[in-house]
Amino acid sequence: MSSFEEALGIAKAVNDKLTTVRKEALQKLPVVRVAAFNVLSNVVGKTVKIVELVRELERRVEVGSKGVKRFCGNWIITKDENSVSILKLKPLRSVSYDRTSRRLSLSNDVTRLELGENSLKLVLRGREEIIEGISLDSINSKVDVIKSLGRYLIELIDTIYDAVNLCWKSLRGI
Repeated sequence: MSSFEEALGIAKAVNDKLTTVRKEALQKLPVVRVAAFNVLSNVVGKTVKIVELVRELERRVEVGSKGVKRFCGNWIITKDENSVSILKLKPLRSVSYDRTSRRLSLSNDVTRLELGENSLKLVLRGREEIIEGISLDSINSKVDVIKSLGRYLIELIDTIYDAVNLCWKSLRGI
């Protein structure tokens, strides 16, 4: 199993939990508070798509169990026994998975989103917000932070998705 295959399992599990919690929020919370649940649901849903593409890139590039390889012009994959990262240089985009901590990270030079098995970490310019236990209460307690970080998270995910998808399309013919 590839490292990003494991990461995909985590992303899908978080997405499933968020979908359930979002449905609960729609029934119990005012519309204004539900917006944050929608942001997280959209961001994590698109993260699943990114990891699916990155998993395929990992298979195509064939770096083995350890090593570094350049592909798609300014993309680099680095891999060792505990982690795998796919990096786009200029502008920086990164998708990484750490097998030891079982955490998936998507980042650029300003924003980072980390998914754990039952947690989310949102980072903007060094300020961290951690949502432990993906539940109605844990997300509801961070609604204002999520809404203020929402556009940065959406921009992060959209730009990574577009860049990864473009690379994937260029490699499909190989």
